[in-house]
Amino acid sequence: MKKSFLIMIALIFLTTFAFAGGDQNQNRYDGEIGAGPTQQQRIANPNNDALQISQFDETQKERIYSIYEEEKVARDVYITLGGLYPDENTFANIQLSEQTHMDAVRNLCVKYGIEIPEVDQAVGVFELEEMESLYLDFVNYGQASLISALQVGVEIEGMDIADLTAALAGMPRDVQKVFSNLVHGSENHLDAFTAAIIRETAQ
Repeated sequence: MKKSFLIMIALIFLTTFAFAGGDQNQNRYDGEIGAGPTQQQRIANPNNDALQISQFDETQKERIYSIYEEEKVARDVYITLGGLYPDENTFANIQLSEQTHMDAVRNLCVKYGIEIPEVDQAVGVFELEEMESLYLDFVNYGQASLISALQVGVEIEGMDIADLTAALAGMPRDVQKVFSNLVHGSENHLDAFTAAIIRETAQ
């Protein structure tokens, strides 16, 4: 009788431990509710990233490349206007950040097989005609005065924020993450140019 009782206790203990271990294992993979796909979903979609790449269409590729050249417009305009107004550090500081933005989108282009011309680092040279026109228009307007140049910065960053936000829809998660980070960066740039205008107009 005593032996049967001990066997029963041992079975209860093992059953409880198995359930606890299973819960711990599930939590280790899935975390809290709503934190991401469940283990079962991951098993059902083991090659989700590869699937996203295979389903990436030409329109999405064109959109990403357009964003790349738009970031280049910002960098090139700030390089050019920074040369005209060397005492205004806002251009010098932000052109470095725009290079970082370009590099981030370039990495996406490499991942998704989007070709980038060899001349992409040359200032004022663009593959897309509309981007070349934007560059020339912004530079021409900014040549008028320092205030005009700073207003160009405001216009460029506002354009970037709008276009990046619009480009998020339907993109893979990694593209959305990069574009969202660029939006935050452009918001900071917008604040910097706005502050510079306030500083200059107050003098």
